[in-house]
Formats: sequence, structure tokens, C-alpha cells
Amino acid sequence: MFRMPLEAFTQDESFPFFIQFGEHEESMYLHGHDAYLELVIVLTGHAVHVVDGERYPIQKGDVFVIGEETEHAYDQPEDFKICNIMFRRRFLDLTALDIAGTPGFQALFVLEPQRSRNTGFTSHLKLLPDETMQIDDMLHRLHSEYLGHAPGWQTMVRAEFLRLVVTLSRLYDTNRISSNAGIVKLAPALAHIEAHYREDLTVSELASLSHYSDRQFLRLFKEATGCLPLQYIARLRLKAACGLLKDTDLSITEIASRCGYTDNGYFSRLFQREYGTTPKNYRRQ
Repeated sequence: MFRMPLEAFTQDESFPFFIQFGEHEESMYLHGHDAYLELVIVLTGHAVHVVDGERYPIQKGDVFVIGEETEHAYDQPEDFKICNIMFRRRFLDLTALDIAGTPGFQALFVLEPQRSRNTGFTSHLKLLPDETMQIDDMLHRLHSEYLGHAPGWQTMVRAEFLRLVVTLSRLYDTNRISSNAGIVKLAPALAHIEAHYREDLTVSELASLSHYSDRQFLRLFKEATGCLPLQYIARLRLKAACGLLKDTDLSITEIASRCGYTDNGYFSRLFQREYGTTPKNYRRQ
């Protein structure tokens, strides 16, 4: 399989972002990405999307995110035009934004990339005609800023991309998705976790948000994220702690408390297990 690194599109690691419009008149070979995400919006026509050997029809208005290490290709294109946006996760720490606490964001930017890598390409956002026109206008503004390099262009690209992310997340209605796309139905639970990870959350509480039994929820959650809910919550808490350690002068005890830990010693042990160093030493790095 051919590997397509982000460096094939941009050499600027300080601004790891690239946008392009493309027309595919012939099938595109199977390829995989390195550590970057690819947001794809189908502008016209239709094709067959090949993901890890499985084939799925796609057409105008389809929006999806291809995750890291996912093999995919396009076959049998007809009047097939798309917009590709490639970016590293660190380009925009999307999980730090309030939009991350919504089901639409979690479905499109968290669950679907993971699902396409693990279990195939079975669900994605389908824009209605008026929504397609709205997104098309936004894409052209973003593309123009990216190519124009006017003063402050990088700030404007970030701003326009954020606007696109928020709009797509708002448009993503999980009720539009087929009921057999079980993992996507986890989106309300992940959104709830994102907004309330500092609080004590139970499996039963989260399962009820997705209308699954506890057992079904645990199975699907691990399939979607690679870990169990409490592990997922712990990682969010520790990630938030990293930010506070680097960006504030708060005491470690206060940081532990703000991230949902009442036992400072337990917090420090978890932190060292995850990052191989103590919170104090992490702050000094």
C-alpha cells in the first residue's frame, strides 16, 4: 500500500494544514495516511469509496473524516469532485473547544474516523441541498485565504476552519444515520463525557444517553475508542491537567481538584503511569 504523508502536500510543520479541490476522472489508488486526519466533502457526482477492502457508494453532499492509518481509495468516479482538508490533530486542539461537547462533533470528528479504521465506512454526514451550498461557500472562502497569503492569513485559515468545523458539527444530526450504525449512536454519551468529565459519571448514566444496555454500551464504547469509559474519562482529565500544569501557576493539589480528583496522591500516580513522570517534573519540562 502506498503511504501518503502530509509532507506530500505541505512542508510547514508549524502549520500542518492543507486544503485542495480535486476532480477524479479515474479511479484513485489505495493509500494510507500517516498521523493526520482528512476531512472530505463530496461536491458533485458519485463514486465508490473503498475502505480497508470494503466498498461503499458515496455521492454529492457526503461528508466524512478519514482517520490516521486508514487505507482508502476511490473507484468508478463519475463527475466526481471533492474538497480535501488535511490536518494534524494538534493543528487545532478541537477537543478543547466547547463544540466538542456536542454529539455532532463527537460523531464526525471522533467516532467516525475511529470506526472507518476499525470496522468499515458505514455512516457519515449527508448534507441536504441547501446545506451543500452553505458549506461550498465556506470551503471557497477557506481555500481563498489559504492560497492568498494576505497578512494574517494563518489566523484567518484557523478561524474559517473552526467555522466549518462548528457548522458541520451543528448539521450532523445523528437521527439521520441508520440505526445499524451503532457506534455513531454513542455520540451523545461522548459529548456528555466531554462536557462533564470532571464529574463522577457512571456507566449506566452514559449508556442511557445512547439507549443501550450497560453491556452493549461497554462493548460498543471499547470498539469505538479502544478503551473503557472510565479509562477514557481518566485520559481526558489527565490531558486537561497537562494544560493546567503548563499554562498556569496553580498548585498540583488545585489542578487535581479542577480535573476531578479529590485524592492528590492518586492523581499523581495516575499521571506518572500515563506520562512516565510526575506532575511536578512535567511542569518543569
